[in-house]
Amino acid sequence: MVCFMKHLYLLSFLLVASLAMAQDDYYQPKKLPAPPRPTYTILLKDGTQLRGELVRQDSAEAIIRTKNLGEVRLRSDQIVRIEQQGAQAEGASYPNQFSQTMRLAPTAFSAERNRLYYRNYLLYFSQFEYGITDNWSVGTTFFTFVPIAVFSLSTKVSFPVGDRVRLGVSGQYIGIQSDGFLIGGGRGSIQGAGYLQGIVTTGDRQNNTTFGLGWGVSNGELSRTVVGSFGLVRKVSPKLSFITENFVLLGRGSVNFGGMLSAGIRFDRRRHAFDLAAYIPFFIGPGVSSLVTFAPYASYHLKIGK
Repeated sequence: MVCFMKHLYLLSFLLVASLAMAQDDYYQPKKLPAPPRPTYTILLKDGTQLRGELVRQDSAEAIIRTKNLGEVRLRSDQIVRIEQQGAQAEGASYPNQFSQTMRLAPTAFSAERNRLYYRNYLLYFSQFEYGITDNWSVGTTFFTFVPIAVFSLSTKVSFPVGDRVRLGVSGQYIGIQSDGFLIGGGRGSIQGAGYLQGIVTTGDRQNNTTFGLGWGVSNGELSRTVVGSFGLVRKVSPKLSFITENFVLLGRGSVNFGGMLSAGIRFDRRRHAFDLAAYIPFFIGPGVSSLVTFAPYASYHLKIGK
């Protein structure tokens, strides 16, 4: 009997010990496998498509780690879009594809070579721009519904003078048909004037600052009135850019001082974009009463072709 009790006691001890060890194993935190890194597809302007892990991305460049090429460093102006693969992807990231212009004023960035662009401003005005070279573009703007009523021909030459500085010169001829539809005058005649502007842009195509000085040109002479411009473009999210462009007018005549302030956003997409903004023009001078008003603004941008 005593022997039986000893064996029973030993068996009970072993059973309790094994239960305790099992409980320790149950509560021991288990190491979970690391979640797989997301895979991204990057499409470049020349048609190249890379796939791999996105190591780093900022306004200037993106670094992607691929299986075959290792780490590849890409400038932001080379990228058309960055898209995460898989059902849980957060969505694509689109750069500002239309960096050669803010909204109304040009920047010193050039249109892409052999690329045609279309823009529409508030439905009333349409514009086409074509990049002839990497540094030279031409364009035309016209009243959408009656193109010969108001139209302009423009050109811009720009070139880099540093890693983050570009200089440019843009010229524009503006023609208005004076047939009583928009302005008075002899029926069927065209009244024209020119505009010449120097531009300095610092930064990259996604985040930049632009300064401009412009003069009207009439009968081959520069006007005494000077138009200064200042603008900022900032990429604030993968699909959104903030843009502000502002103008000041200094001269002699009925308007001694005038200007226009603005702020708005650009909805960036793969091949097109939408702008929504507000403008506040103001004028001061002996020929006009002090005037401050508010004007909403909308425009559409489109890249045509591959």
